[in-house]
Amino acid sequence: MRPDFIFMSHDNNNPDKKNRITKEIALAITPIAAAFLFVIFYEAGFSSYFGIPTSLIKVHLSDVVLTNRLTLIIVGVAFLWIALYYNVLPSVNSAVFKGIISLILIVIFGLGYQTGKWEAQNRKEYLTLKSNPDQVVLRIYGDNAIASPFNRTAKTIAPKFSVYKVGADPKLEYTWEHVGPLLPE
Repeated sequence: MRPDFIFMSHDNNNPDKKNRITKEIALAITPIAAAFLFVIFYEAGFSSYFGIPTSLIKVHLSDVVLTNRLTLIIVGVAFLWIALYYNVLPSVNSAVFKGIISLILIVIFGLGYQTGKWEAQNRKEYLTLKSNPDQVVLRIYGDNAIASPFNRTAKTIAPKFSVYKVGADPKLEYTWEHVGPLLPE
């Protein structure tokens, strides 16, 4: 076998091969990217209900991995993607391919945002802080607990936020309580 024969049989200019490799890379990355985007938009929806500034939202890969939403998103998107990949999509440059990807992203964004907002509206159990006034921990991002003063009777929260480093102050006492659903004032 001549060495130049090996190079001739390995055609780097084959558009079908490049298209297949591009599809396979997209197939592998899409479920993970979709899960990450879903969690980001979920947190944005949750935070928007209470008026938490989006600059306080911190989403890490561990947030995506340690959540049950990841399983749903990966299974759903992977199944849809595989079905499309093997049955419908002829080329990554086709309008159908680009349209389906756009549709998947729009659904992920909208579903994530609305799911987060729905959870914020319906959540009943929260960590509370023994302080004056009473505060409820709305969210924990990394080491930061975002808390807001709340009225236990009216089940409302004030549009003010305090950020506490979790574990930094041993005098802060957190309690898991059934205090919701809560409404922003």
